[in-house]
Amino acid sequence: MADRIINLEEWVEKQLQLIRLEHEEEVLRNEDLLTNNSIEDLEKAGFALRNLQITNQYLDDGINVICLSLPQEKKDQLNLEKCRLLRSFVGITFDDETEPIAIGHALKVESSKIEIDCDVNLSKKYPNQFSLNFVKVVKDITYMRIVFTLKKMVSRSSVVYLIGLLMGHRPLLNPLTMLAPYVRGLPFSNGQNGSETIEWFNTELNNCQKGAVEFSLYQQHLAVIHGPPGTGKTTTLTELILQLITRGFRVMVCAPSNVAVDNIFKQLVDSYDKNLCQKYRVKPGYSFVRIGHPVRVDPKIRKYIVKSNSKTKTSDFGKKQIERKIRKANVLMSTLSSSSIYQGLLKNLWSDMDLKNFSFDVVIVDECGQSSEPCTWIPLSFADKCILAGDHLQLPPTICSPEAAKEGLNISLLERVTKQLFAHCPQQVVRMLTVQHRMNKLIMQWPSDYFYESRLVAAPFVASHQLILKGTRRPLPVLRFVDTVGCDMREMNSQSKAFRSSKGNIYEAKIVCIIIKKLLDQGLAASNIGVITPYRLQTTLIEAVCQREFSRRINKELEINSVDGFQGREKNVIIYTMVRSNNSGSIGFLDEERRLNVAITRARQHLTLVGDSGTVTQRSSALNSFIGYCFQNAIIEKASDYERQMNRMNYLDRIFNEFQVAKPRRNRRKNRSKKSKKTEQNSIPPIDSNLAKILLTFLNNTEWPSVRLPIHYNRNQLEHAKNFCCQNRFKYSINKVQIHNFNQTQVHTQMIIFR
Repeated sequence: MADRIINLEEWVEKQLQLIRLEHEEEVLRNEDLLTNNSIEDLEKAGFALRNLQITNQYLDDGINVICLSLPQEKKDQLNLEKCRLLRSFVGITFDDETEPIAIGHALKVESSKIEIDCDVNLSKKYPNQFSLNFVKVVKDITYMRIVFTLKKMVSRSSVVYLIGLLMGHRPLLNPLTMLAPYVRGLPFSNGQNGSETIEWFNTELNNCQKGAVEFSLYQQHLAVIHGPPGTGKTTTLTELILQLITRGFRVMVCAPSNVAVDNIFKQLVDSYDKNLCQKYRVKPGYSFVRIGHPVRVDPKIRKYIVKSNSKTKTSDFGKKQIERKIRKANVLMSTLSSSSIYQGLLKNLWSDMDLKNFSFDVVIVDECGQSSEPCTWIPLSFADKCILAGDHLQLPPTICSPEAAKEGLNISLLERVTKQLFAHCPQQVVRMLTVQHRMNKLIMQWPSDYFYESRLVAAPFVASHQLILKGTRRPLPVLRFVDTVGCDMREMNSQSKAFRSSKGNIYEAKIVCIIIKKLLDQGLAASNIGVITPYRLQTTLIEAVCQREFSRRINKELEINSVDGFQGREKNVIIYTMVRSNNSGSIGFLDEERRLNVAITRARQHLTLVGDSGTVTQRSSALNSFIGYCFQNAIIEKASDYERQMNRMNYLDRIFNEFQVAKPRRNRRKNRSKKSKKTEQNSIPPIDSNLAKILLTFLNNTEWPSVRLPIHYNRNQLEHAKNFCCQNRFKYSINKVQIHNFNQTQVHTQMIIFR
């Protein structure tokens, strides 16, 4: 236990240093981005919006409001409501400048129009400007909120038991022997002395989910709900919140992102209405409050937002309105940390209001594994009991500073609690959900075996579900791997600094587009398809290809995103393009196993993997294991099968130039023999996918002296296979490769012998 005890003062000092490093790195990267790129390059990379037309400017009680609209040529290409740049503060520039002369944030966003609050009166200072640009900026609000919280922790540790518990100074108390009674007025209310009976509002919960809820209710200070992909973590938390508020507890619910907060908020409101009000004919009497900016909150729940704008913040009447709503709130929801000044309200609770009146009985942190520990402590300072929910085997916290990450800033509180603080006795605080309701069991099995000790079980209604498309008798295969090995489809870099070290693979982008087109032609809705890639440049390239190939409606429904953007999401069909293809086996952050876990587990009924098995398996044990699983269980296709369709997409050369992508030279072996021109033109075809499968199986099991081929291959294919093996002999200690053709029982047989 001694090695798990943390000196709080030293820990706080170290965390302050690490978050300072992180903030400085963010600022430095942004300055470098704006200084070394043109406004055009920034826009292509998603860090700027150019030529927004000023339609109106006015003052609203001291607020400088600017109304803008997209230029006509962009209205068909861009939807401002989906623009990530507008989810935070933006810098304002004119003409071709990239250095901001003012800072603003969105007040109202429509598809082609936006209203912003600006810290400078532009109409006075720049009366002759009729258009402006937005660029990415880094504000210090998040940083200051974390600093404020950390500095309060030492003084608060004497009165907040949770701080001492999570720092290893105080013991974990035994669970309660009896639960608090339900409040009066409910049909199932029990006596004042409490009860061991739980009235389940959602009767469709499985035993594992019920066990997690019950465990969390009985714990005095700490509970962890470990929710692997598709196991119904949000449904479990929704039931837990209803159980808490109907027993008289006030609950704060937080998550790292607005999307995660909105997801649980919508499900909570629906469950409350269906499983409590309608089921028991109870009049709605509980108050749910969402702290956040309307632009960044789902439209369906904007009516629950505390109206915290510049006017209410500066007036006594406005403050009282906010205080009254928070006092009455049974459930308060917010992001852990946001760059919006409106979500700085939680910080003000420390200084402007009596903390006792605004503390909460229970704090629930969802997606806790994605947040750095210092950020997680912002809401935890408001309660003596917390429930951490998430999966530390999925996406970790995003940390910019390598030094800060190396020193531990990339370790979430969820990971520290499960792997360090209670590693010796996880059952004391952790309950894992094991029944998943998303994936076909063929998609689920590898993540279950590799990450979750084979504990995941597919619910009966999803275990064998498959897609049956128009014009096909058989269902779509659950797993498909399009292997580019030996096809010379190399990755590429952008010469634009706006994409930094991002990678792209135009050949894989073409293949993805061809697969999408085939699925659409077979009747699958675009909204059921998701494309995941680990690199931003690849996302941009695929979007550019799809915009050329498909209608605006399809592009609007089709989702192309990074691994991070798909966390917590799911689609019937997922296409994962891995991008990396090189001679050195370099795969960058593809080596992060948790990202692979997220990418695979977004798929419900079908997963297509596109990549170079020869590159991605060299340095990653996880990818090597998964590719091996695919060779055993997936339909294997060769990328060369798509080459004829790919050749029709010649317009992509223009896209190369637009994104300043250096198109790689395809490495063709020079034919030095004195053959006819006709013979020289007949290049060796790419290695057959089935042959590649056999060879790769052999190369991973060097005890085999030979490989018998199940079908006949022509001489060129076998020669190519021989070269493939010879190129890898340095890795697999192969000294000689011979190809034998012989007849056995009048059946022509081929064998490759390795010596």
